[in-house]
Amino acid sequence: MSVLDNDSLTESELIELIGQGELVPLLAALTHLTGDPQYIDTAVRPQASTFLGRAVAGSANDDSAATALAVKGLKEISYLGLAGTDRSAGRELIEYLVGAPIDDDTEDMLRYQLGIPHDQGAPTWTAAASLDRALSVAIIGAGMSGIVMARRLDQAGIPYTIFERNEDFGGVWHENSYPGCRVDTTNYIYSYSFATRDDWTHDFSLQQAVHGYLRDVANEYGVDRNVRFGTEVQAATFVEDTCTWQLTLTGPEGPYEAEFSAVVSAVGQLNRPKYPDVPGIDTFAGPAFHTARWDHGVDLTSKRVAIIGTGASAYQVVPEIAEQVGSLTVFQRSAPWMEWTPAYTDEVKPGLRWLFENVPTYSEWYRAYQFWTTADARRPYYTVDPSWDRPGSVSAENEALRQHLTNGLERQYHDRPDLLEKVIPSYAPYSKRLLRDNGLWAKTLQQPNVRLVSDRIEAIGETGIRTNKEHLDFDVIIYATGFKASEILEPVDVTGLEGRKLHDEWAGDPKAFMGIAVTGFPNLFCLYGPNTNVVVSSSLFFFAESAANFVMSALQTLQETGAGAVDCLPESLEEFVAEIDAASDLTAWGASDESTWYKGASGRVSQNWPLRVVDYWTRTRVFPSEKFRTINPTTDEHEVTS
Repeated sequence: MSVLDNDSLTESELIELIGQGELVPLLAALTHLTGDPQYIDTAVRPQASTFLGRAVAGSANDDSAATALAVKGLKEISYLGLAGTDRSAGRELIEYLVGAPIDDDTEDMLRYQLGIPHDQGAPTWTAAASLDRALSVAIIGAGMSGIVMARRLDQAGIPYTIFERNEDFGGVWHENSYPGCRVDTTNYIYSYSFATRDDWTHDFSLQQAVHGYLRDVANEYGVDRNVRFGTEVQAATFVEDTCTWQLTLTGPEGPYEAEFSAVVSAVGQLNRPKYPDVPGIDTFAGPAFHTARWDHGVDLTSKRVAIIGTGASAYQVVPEIAEQVGSLTVFQRSAPWMEWTPAYTDEVKPGLRWLFENVPTYSEWYRAYQFWTTADARRPYYTVDPSWDRPGSVSAENEALRQHLTNGLERQYHDRPDLLEKVIPSYAPYSKRLLRDNGLWAKTLQQPNVRLVSDRIEAIGETGIRTNKEHLDFDVIIYATGFKASEILEPVDVTGLEGRKLHDEWAGDPKAFMGIAVTGFPNLFCLYGPNTNVVVSSSLFFFAESAANFVMSALQTLQETGAGAVDCLPESLEEFVAEIDAASDLTAWGASDESTWYKGASGRVSQNWPLRVVDYWTRTRVFPSEKFRTINPTTDEHEVTS
């Protein structure tokens, strides 16, 4: 970071640069740097965070006064010696960022995101080398969750080994390499709190950038020294006599076994591609593949291509390949709602980059602000009003959102009523995942070589696809049909206490306390487990870090008590699931009959977190010993290996 030099910039140039960033975090940063509260005068706080034209916070009708303050502040810090500046941030600064009074838990959460001081999630304890039963941990998966878990274990001095079936870090960001693959959460919060970056080239980065970031973080923090690539976990069995997990693995040199104190599943929810249940799917004679297993050896040039699905991956693939193929037929089961994001594929604006490079702490305040405005600000738009009875929405706020999104679609398809009829969903917004829209989808569907088909697919044959109305021939079929999200840890054979089988217990409807711990499977912890997917708010990185903190707190309990394992009490899991189910019923996705990957085999919402983001943060800070029982080994005659 550097202190800027304004001598070469005119006031109008400064105003232009400021306009390409965010005023609220800039003014917070200026007060943080100077100690001068004039920059966070609530009377001129801009209404910078809005949704559907409604101000989330702020009192000023325009940004002019706030912009003038920002210009003044930038000029001030260019001549200010900052070496002795107080780096602490008072509560009034945090509340200015939010635009409203906050409770202690929310303040702590936002300080964590702010990252001042750095890496507040680091464990404050270390494993005792003198213990008779030294801790050791197996991590399954080297993606986003596996890397943060490894980092925390390393900081506490706990030996670990990551087992990764692929040949590189990254998880889904390694496996999904289809054209146009990118994040739909801004990178400034879709990243680790302890490894932030302000040099992203895009707000919503492409797959290559995210994959590279994960690899860089793993290498920087030494995670690469403790990973075994090309290795699959075939089975994991809890040995009650020793309170250890016995793993059966297959690696580059063949099968072998290893033993650990605990196992962390970091495979997440979205790692097993799902294919449509259509007769004849294996009979097609041409190339056919899933977007998550993109076949880069297939040349699509001038080919007749079918893509089945209109979810997130299709939404990115279709505009990328439409110009290359001869014809493109998109098969749609149900239309997605789309949130207008005009800069979705744009590079970071020069003014925002300038602020990152020249204003100390601006990037930290920007990250915290981005996190807050996506955390719980949109809850009213997906929360069910039990008295609301209008079809296609679940509340007055949800109906307003529906009208807003519909108006956007009508503008894009104003001269194509045939398409407009197909692209307006019948279900309430947030019943399924909202997709980012910058106009490319509508533009692509209106190209002469692209066709949107909403007829039911009845069968797939050697030459193509048969719907309930016609047969269409294709050269290539691409499945953009999502993942088996509820089949967490499949196909690993996981055996717990008294021979209990994890996948028999779950039966396609996974349940875990805080999405992390499962009754009857001591010292087995899940990151990005059941009911921890974030639909509208926050970032999966934040949830992964929170879950990793829970695991570290559990391991600390083992060290302090000398116990061999912790096992979630049945009533604790039951009470948690009941709370989650009740909360899910009051969300758009829980109240909907729409078929989505949010739901397990029973129709229960088994994937999404329905409570506030701060609730997950608070409940994962300290291990709740009262909701678990400890188990002691009957023998200490064992050797833990990795």
